Amino acid sequence: MGQQQLLIIVLGVLIVGMAIYGSLNIVDSYSQSHQRDLIIQRMNVLVGEAKKYATKPASLGGGDGSFAGFTPPAKLAITTDMKIYATAGDNWVLFQGFGTTTGEDGKSPVQVVGQFDKDSDNWSTMATVN
Repeated sequence: MGQQQLLIIVLGVLIVGMAIYGSLNIVDSYSQSHQRDLIIQRMNVLVGEAKKYATKPASLGGGDGSFAGFTPPAKLAITTDMKIYATAGDNWVLFQGFGTTTGEDGKSPVQVVGQFDKDSDNWSTMATVN
């Protein structure tokens, strides 16, 4: 084989290698973004559950106007794709959601943290940690 043919083969292999590497990074980025979106969507569902809990009277197993004592239903909080933990106070609920996909640091899983406030009826904090 001539030198030109070897050079073309080497360049072809480099270009294909760079394309594969780039596409893997795109797929990883999409997976992380998708999992964050799923966690946020599930947190919104759990806020609805927390609101239902707070509106129920204590005699019916509710919070009697407070989020304190709220625990998310296990079927909604723990799935094969994510785990969401909740900590509740009188007027707020803090959610920590962990995915199964490795996050941006390459070590720990995707994580989203959000705090919902009853007084403003809105998320006071929503942040992606990894």
